[in-house]
Amino acid sequence: MRHEYTLFKRFKDTKNRKGVVWYFYYYDVNGKRQSKSTGLSKKYEADQFAQEFLNEDDRTDITLQEYTIDFFVWDVCPWIKRQHAKGKPFSMSIANQRRSHLTTYILPKFGHRILSSLNRIEIENWLIDLKKTVITEKDKKKVTTKLPLSNQTKNHILYTFRIVLREAEREALVPFNCLATVESLGGSSKPRDIFSKDELAKLFPADLVQMEAIWGRKEYAYIFYLLATTGMRVGEVRALCWKHVIWKEDRNALRIEQTVKHDNSIGTTKTQKSRIVVLTKRAQDYLNDWLHSTPFDQMRDLIFFGQDRNSPVTGRTLLNRFAKALETVKIDTTGRNLVIHSFRHTYNTMLKPLMPTEVLQSMTGHSSVAMTELYNHPTFDDEYNAIMEYQKALDSLD
Repeated sequence: MRHEYTLFKRFKDTKNRKGVVWYFYYYDVNGKRQSKSTGLSKKYEADQFAQEFLNEDDRTDITLQEYTIDFFVWDVCPWIKRQHAKGKPFSMSIANQRRSHLTTYILPKFGHRILSSLNRIEIENWLIDLKKTVITEKDKKKVTTKLPLSNQTKNHILYTFRIVLREAEREALVPFNCLATVESLGGSSKPRDIFSKDELAKLFPADLVQMEAIWGRKEYAYIFYLLATTGMRVGEVRALCWKHVIWKEDRNALRIEQTVKHDNSIGTTKTQKSRIVVLTKRAQDYLNDWLHSTPFDQMRDLIFFGQDRNSPVTGRTLLNRFAKALETVKIDTTGRNLVIHSFRHTYNTMLKPLMPTEVLQSMTGHSSVAMTELYNHPTFDDEYNAIMEYQKALDSLD
């Protein structure tokens, strides 16, 4: 005759067999054997826990969908509140990104499953084969295509799933986190390629009419010229406001202190620090021209906007303009990984021989030379004057 439940124990420290936690096996309404942690170290207490658990007439096993109804939802999720209480940073944009992993990928596949039925092998196989759905329009018809996800994205999804199951283990809803020992996928990203000087000349001819024809509209030409001659990240350019422009006769610069996040919200830079980048003479002229052309010219207005003065131009729009520009000037991308971020790599590569590493690092916003920076506390004017000594070197990029 089958027993209603069977107790068994695990050790928190398996090597030294210390820290007993009692679990029990039981059979669900479908006759399938399940396991559950009592979270208790004394056998008689665990025995009582198991009896009470199985005597609940209205007991139902919780599904992943039910368990994650508020997971990663800002201002609601208990897990996020606990991270903040511990002093750990966890921003709204990351919360939205994690929530998107759940709703877009994880729940459609596993949402109906009982938490304790999830297993490592099934999830790992699903993750390896995971694809994204891309909807495009061709001949006025919507076309759905399945494209493989990068390993980096898959690893982010794995990490999101792991957080959820780790929390379920903590609450004794599963005997253990089955993803705790799943290895991350190997890096699949290709190194960025850079543009040659000839290619930059094709993309940014001196004649503004020609440059505008390449990029489609004046503001797009100006955006990409700034990317090429300042080394800014694309999110930083999208988040620029007129208040960030430092107008000082012919020594103009930009103060970079915010960026557009994955969810299109505007927040601090990647390093959470502000910095200064110098404008070439040509970039100064372009910004001045755009200031007199744009309908939004107030200090707090975005320089490059989308639907209104407070909405940044979309990343998708810039990706499309970039691809069309490369095609227009016939830059051969065969076997090359040329992306928008390649402008930043190109900038860093071209300027490295022209200025000290610490000055270049200050302008690009990379995170080290660590110890020198730790003991350095310059004022805003000190930073500005030090960078402006390299105005000629920057103008040589024109």
